[in-house]
Amino acid sequence: MSQLIANKAILIIGEKWQAQALTEQLKRDQPNWRLDLSSRSTEAEENNKSNKNKLKYQLICWLLQDGTTTETLSWELNQLKTREPEAALLLIINNSGFFKRDLLLQLPLDGLLEQPSLTEINEAIELITNGGRVFRISEAVQSSSAKPSNLGLKQWFLLSGLDQINAEVNALNHRLEIFPQGGMKRLVTAGRLRELNMARKLLYTIWGSANPIHQFKPKPKQERLQIYLPKRGGNDILNQLQIELAKEFGSCSNFETGYLLALEALLPERRLNLFESLLQEFKQLLEKLSTQNCLALTTIPSGDQPASDPWVQQQSLLRQRALMKLVGAYTQLPREGSLLPLAETLIGSANLDGEEPELCSLYPILIALIEGKPLLIDGKLMAADQPFALLHLQTLVSNWLLRNGERIAKEVLEACSNWPELRRTMLPLELLPTRELDRLRNKINSLERWQNLFVRPVSIYESKRVFYSLRSGKFVSQVLIEPRDNELKTLLWWQQAITILLETRDALAPQLEILINRFGSLMVLLLTRVLGRAIGLIGRGIMQGLGKGMQNSNLSAEKP
Repeated sequence: MSQLIANKAILIIGEKWQAQALTEQLKRDQPNWRLDLSSRSTEAEENNKSNKNKLKYQLICWLLQDGTTTETLSWELNQLKTREPEAALLLIINNSGFFKRDLLLQLPLDGLLEQPSLTEINEAIELITNGGRVFRISEAVQSSSAKPSNLGLKQWFLLSGLDQINAEVNALNHRLEIFPQGGMKRLVTAGRLRELNMARKLLYTIWGSANPIHQFKPKPKQERLQIYLPKRGGNDILNQLQIELAKEFGSCSNFETGYLLALEALLPERRLNLFESLLQEFKQLLEKLSTQNCLALTTIPSGDQPASDPWVQQQSLLRQRALMKLVGAYTQLPREGSLLPLAETLIGSANLDGEEPELCSLYPILIALIEGKPLLIDGKLMAADQPFALLHLQTLVSNWLLRNGERIAKEVLEACSNWPELRRTMLPLELLPTRELDRLRNKINSLERWQNLFVRPVSIYESKRVFYSLRSGKFVSQVLIEPRDNELKTLLWWQQAITILLETRDALAPQLEILINRFGSLMVLLLTRVLGRAIGLIGRGIMQGLGKGMQNSNLSAEKP
């Protein structure tokens, strides 16, 4: 074992039998470590009580039992941090399903392990005591709660129908997170959700009973989380981001998004080469900026990106270099009977200038990675090496890679339309026909026009931004709320007209709601008080007339 962590003092907190078992196992493997228990009353401990106040622990390992609330856990961790401010904290849990993952990642911890082996504990202790972080949470299996037994036939029909409806509702809600605002698919999905809600009410009407039936909603499935950070500097965080993103993009075998159509059209190996090239160029540019004087970045207001900034100026060159690495710097292809340098021809005809309009400001990333300043996430300042901040950084960089990759892929498709030989090297077999390629390009252009005309102005007005990322080998889109007032001022007049219509609708909606409610109340009054009473009087008159007629007929029958 490395001598770097020899004679380190470690405090183990937990149930007595668990803490003692872990201590004995660690002593056999690591004889140089000093291991103390939080509730041990041995003779040696009694002799060392006088030195307890002088002993400083490098690590506190807490074996947490199930049943603890998040508030209690946070309070006890803060107490440990107050008592041992210089000690790192390692938390070992049996099941992360008892806690919300976002809250776990925001706790003041240096390490978190779920059901680890002894080898993993040894590696984590060595890594944390040397200044790193390690977080390993296994994939949460979707829990299925046991349904109550001894159900009657009516309750069985009700529960089985509700399970089918809930499964389809969950699937449709997942689609609503992906579909753009105001799209036709979103309207159709919303209509289907209304039909399912009506079906649920109908089931309660038909099979409902007086006995309450509990709904068992399964917890959403969470992917495996693994953060391994040897050091906490900006370059170490950047290297870790590069490793994690390379794993995500490399494990994505089925790239189906519905939005990044140009990237979907590329061959899988070409798409992976493009991602690797962009990620390498991003890292090189960031390292170049870190060697220069970047103090000016701290004086730039949030959301503003002046054209004179070196980051903005290098974006066009960065895309050109990524495109050159994609096709090869010395590759030549025939075109109309002559060999042409592929990279120079594509770069000469491509339009890679300017910044992507839907990309968020990357200044928080630059400041965090270059100058080591904290990030503002959900109203909280977090260091860049914290797990929640690392995941946020990974989402921002992944969104940057996907959007820039889509822009480069569009230029490649444009060149493929006039260069048949290029299609064989870039596109799959189904896109080799001219008709199919033109159909895809028209679809991309229509989607881009719709985005510029309606989706983007609405998103800016509602202070929403869509982020694209890859998680566990799957494409994920999520919407985050952030102020976009500066972008709202830069919209064109026809885009601002969309926001004015939305503002008009918001202003008139309460008045129309009041008018409809008053009209409904008036109709209820007319139907119940006026028309209802009139119908009642008419019915009473008819019944009285029938009664008198029957009495007269009876009297006439009794006469001789």
